[in-house]
Amino acid sequence: MSEGPQEPVRIGAGATVQMAFACENISTDPVGRLSFQNVIDQLNATQFPAGTPSFFAVFGFISTTAQHLVQCRVEVMPQRGSQPIAAQQLQDIPFTPDRPGHRSICGFPGIAWPEPGEYVVRFTTRGQTIASFPIRVVQVQLPTPPAR
Repeated sequence: MSEGPQEPVRIGAGATVQMAFACENISTDPVGRLSFQNVIDQLNATQFPAGTPSFFAVFGFISTTAQHLVQCRVEVMPQRGSQPIAAQQLQDIPFTPDRPGHRSICGFPGIAWPEPGEYVVRFTTRGQTIASFPIRVVQVQLPTPPAR
């Protein structure tokens, strides 16, 4: 596996995906800087359906040309099936010369994960996926207490 810089993902004329990830919480300091807490790449659960009380999907985009991403939506898709387990419509994203970057944060108040497996969190515009990332959901056993 190479560790060099990767080619940016193109989403339109002059536009690229800057970041895509999930976390449990987001906070803002008094100066307005964002902090992302507990970045998620895998969820562990002892039983299913499993719930997460808060789940934030974060996507960042940069465009060197003025354009709009319209009909934006974030969906959490199961490994099998065509219906999302969670979805949220977002505002259109305008890129302008004075604001070439945009961060889109989608907060879900809770998600019920129906079974273990790999899920895909995807950002769509006009029904086309332009950014996505996987989330593994794993069933784990609680450790058994030692015998006395």
